[in-house]
Amino acid sequence: MKKFKKIIFSDWLIGIVITLALLAAYFLQFAPLQAIEYKTYDFRARMLQGQPESPVVIVAIDDLSIEQIGRWPWPRKYIAGFIDILSSYGARVVGLDILYIDPTLDPGQMEISYVREIIEDSGDLDRNATVREVYDELVAAEQRLDNDAILSDSLASAGNVVLPLVFHIGEKMDAFAVEMPDFATINSLQDPLNGFPTQAIGMDSPIPTFSENALGLGHDNLFTDSDGSVRKASLLIEYGGRLFPSFALHLVMKNPNYGPEDLRLDDGGINFGKINIPSDMAHEIFIRYKGGIDTFPYYSFVDVVDGAVDPKEFEDKIVLLAPNAAGLGSFWVTPLGPNYPPIVIIANIIDNILNREFISRPDWTFFVELAALLIFGMVLSFLVPRLKAFPSAVLTLVLLLAWNGACVFLFTSQGIWMEMTYHTMLLGLGYTVLVSKRFMVTEKRKEKVESDSLETNKMLGLSFQGQGMLDLALEKFMKVPLDGEDETIKDHLYNLALDFERKRQFNKSVSIYEHIKTAGNFRDIDDKIEKLTKAGDSMIFGSGKLGGGGGESTMIIDGSELTPTLGRYEILKELGKGAMGIVYLGRDPQINRQVAIKTIRFEDISEEEEKDVKERFFREAEAAGRLNHPNIVAIYDAGEDHDLAYIAMELLAGVDLSDYLPKLKNKRMPPRMAIKMLGQIADALNYAGKLGIVHRDIKPANIMLLKNGTVKITDFGIARVVETSKTQTGVVLGTPSYMSPEQVIGKKVDPRSDLFSAGVMLYELLSGKKPFTGDSIATLMYNIANQPHPPLKEVVPGIPECCAVIVDRFLAKDLDKRYQNGAQAVKDLKACYMAMGKKK
Repeated sequence: MKKFKKIIFSDWLIGIVITLALLAAYFLQFAPLQAIEYKTYDFRARMLQGQPESPVVIVAIDDLSIEQIGRWPWPRKYIAGFIDILSSYGARVVGLDILYIDPTLDPGQMEISYVREIIEDSGDLDRNATVREVYDELVAAEQRLDNDAILSDSLASAGNVVLPLVFHIGEKMDAFAVEMPDFATINSLQDPLNGFPTQAIGMDSPIPTFSENALGLGHDNLFTDSDGSVRKASLLIEYGGRLFPSFALHLVMKNPNYGPEDLRLDDGGINFGKINIPSDMAHEIFIRYKGGIDTFPYYSFVDVVDGAVDPKEFEDKIVLLAPNAAGLGSFWVTPLGPNYPPIVIIANIIDNILNREFISRPDWTFFVELAALLIFGMVLSFLVPRLKAFPSAVLTLVLLLAWNGACVFLFTSQGIWMEMTYHTMLLGLGYTVLVSKRFMVTEKRKEKVESDSLETNKMLGLSFQGQGMLDLALEKFMKVPLDGEDETIKDHLYNLALDFERKRQFNKSVSIYEHIKTAGNFRDIDDKIEKLTKAGDSMIFGSGKLGGGGGESTMIIDGSELTPTLGRYEILKELGKGAMGIVYLGRDPQINRQVAIKTIRFEDISEEEEKDVKERFFREAEAAGRLNHPNIVAIYDAGEDHDLAYIAMELLAGVDLSDYLPKLKNKRMPPRMAIKMLGQIADALNYAGKLGIVHRDIKPANIMLLKNGTVKITDFGIARVVETSKTQTGVVLGTPSYMSPEQVIGKKVDPRSDLFSAGVMLYELLSGKKPFTGDSIATLMYNIANQPHPPLKEVVPGIPECCAVIVDRFLAKDLDKRYQNGAQAVKDLKACYMAMGKKK
């Protein structure tokens, strides 16, 4: 029995069992380990990123295009116009990754067709010249409305557009027959029964008139591995006994004008011309990702059609067009991360084929991996048990580093994928089990117990505590067990925690109370823990206010690991300081959302007026919180914590105009950009004005310019409360240069006052100068109320006339002559913007 037990627990048998288990997992591709292997593949794939050298250009129907052109789907004539533009630019091949499987049914076109047919049936065409003239106009109108015909003509005229197909994947039945249209036959090849391609049971193709006029058709099906990531591309899909090239492969073939009939399939992969693609038996290749969406030349659709992109960027290029805006199409998970656009996947595949840069898994890799597993298993079973701990650890580590280093080297230098996980698991798990078994069963545990006298530690702790050396006292007290015979240790620890609490080192107090609690309840430690935890999260040590007490006070403490809070928001860092308080980066822990938190100080207000001012503040914040407009910063919450009021609002990634303008050339903004920006501001003011809300402090510092070109107005609702409170203490609020005449002379203001301030800002954007200046505040206010502004045409010669007219109306001192609402201003600004665009 002892002999049998000795064999069962022998090192060599444990090593063999672990080796056999890992071999079984390798052959069966055990899902959890394969998922880890995919992660190592992704890690290596990210090391292969680099600048592509292929002639691929991406044009995206992005958020900017949707914003300026309109809701998707667009009339197909827009796409036709884009194809015409690329044709004139000399694009080599255009990949239009938009699937048009249904014809357009335009109601107007149908009505005109109905009237045309009535005229044709009337027999008056040849007898009545007027009827003939009307008929000709109807035919012309019908043609103008026929978006399908327009796009079809553009496809035929360009002669270089490849369109996508989508297949429904599934195992076909033996008796399954497919009636193949001519355009499908032309764009496929007879299956030579070489390999095991992915099979399809159905196909969605563009409408016949598009398919027949396209240069080629290719499938854009994408397939994921078991973990949902796209690592492979299927270059050929079998449908109805024919093989259909992928969208990317067809674009590469059409670049030198090859067709499916030129494809040659053999054991080495897919060949055409001088290109050899090392695909597997399923006609799939691993995608070698070069980088993210910004790796390839990338342009917005609206910029291309507006002529904002140099035509040379498209000359002799493979141009890919696809929707990429939020909500259009699907995004994929790749080794580089989630939310990867499919058009960029296609661009990477094209780049791989053109540059012959592939990731492959040759047949010999299986035999090398199997041999390595067997060798590692033999080392674990028969060599490691014979070595001492250190040599065995060095040997295992060397094997581990050698194998993984070789796998990484082959992947990054040769593009050869060899699996790492099973071998790493075998060495790591085998060594850990064998060493643990040796430690627990065969080696004698050596323990050296060093203990100080309990009484000595307690007395030293009391001595240190009496001298104010609390940390040393804690160190000594912690060496005394709580469950020992000396019950007084709990009292000593409790008193030490009180000393830490007096010094406002709340975290140390809580840790001591929690240590005491491990031995059971004691006095009021539960209440202490709860109160001190809250205080430690929200209080500034040594300060009576949270972020208050003067302009330099802040909730962020240098060197502190504590996270202060305002209400329910965690304060992460300070973003900046303004006239009304400090702005912090915060996080709402309930929904894990980052917000901007603006604090408002009321220290200049008397105690008698403070309650009334705060009530007005929250009323105004509530009103501003109802504003829901894309050009107004959203307000999520408002509250008060101790002596500090705050507003939690949308966190913006951008810069305010007061910081942006000085960086511009001559401190002036291009007229078209300025007009577009004021259009957004006027639209937001019109929306707020309809709700009866006046901003009162429109100026560049309260306008945020986001990275995508959108502007947002900040501080709605705050200015009015602070204006009232500051006026009562004799302090001038804000920047007088942007005040309206009504504000200057103390009259009641309405939304037209905000429009005047917006006009001042527009004047400054266009000219780089303010329309009203003065040597003093009094002179400045007098000029605003009484003096006309310098004509814009004199300050900026050559400025478009419409800009000067709009500025004059914005800055009219007579309220009746000024814009009455933002909608009127938006109309003029939009017309001026379009006029400048036509001139351009």
